[in-house]
Amino acid sequence: MLATRLKQLRADKNINQIQLASEMGVNQGTVGKWETGDRKPDSGMLMRLADYFSVTVDYLLGGESTEVLLLTRHLNNVPEEDRAFLLDNFKNTIDVYLKSKGQSQ
Repeated sequence: MLATRLKQLRADKNINQIQLASEMGVNQGTVGKWETGDRKPDSGMLMRLADYFSVTVDYLLGGESTEVLLLTRHLNNVPEEDRAFLLDNFKNTIDVYLKSKGQSQ
């Protein structure tokens, strides 16, 4: 999953392997091996990559997206009796949005 996420994040940022390698202080071959799964960055490098791409290490390794984690944290701060109401409103908002785009769930 790391290889796929790195490739996607790099593409989203519109940078090539050489540019990412330069930012991380490694050579292009190292980035290439990360993206093929032949090598894995150490924990310090995972943290640098996460900071660079503004994601979590968990996301790099295949966990939930950063947005989902942030929403979950915020939701956990809401009193339990209000969560169902907020979740219903959120779901309804998404449904209305999808319908306006000609999509449905």
